[in-house]
Amino acid sequence: MNTHLAMQTVTSWVKKAQIIGTDVNGQPVSRAEFNAMQKEVARLKEENKILKIATVLLGEHRK
Repeated sequence: MNTHLAMQTVTSWVKKAQIIGTDVNGQPVSRAEFNAMQKEVARLKEENKILKIATVLLGEHRK
């Protein structure tokens, strides 16, 4: 087995599991959880933008 590859894998796992803060309830948040939350926020912002545009277009259509 390639020891270098295994070391990189373990290092990656450790970084992802590293606690970087706490949530509003004081629960620990890992780097992986934080990254997932950032992606979710970006997705929700994009969906919100699309819904706002759709609302305007539908409002204009009803006139």
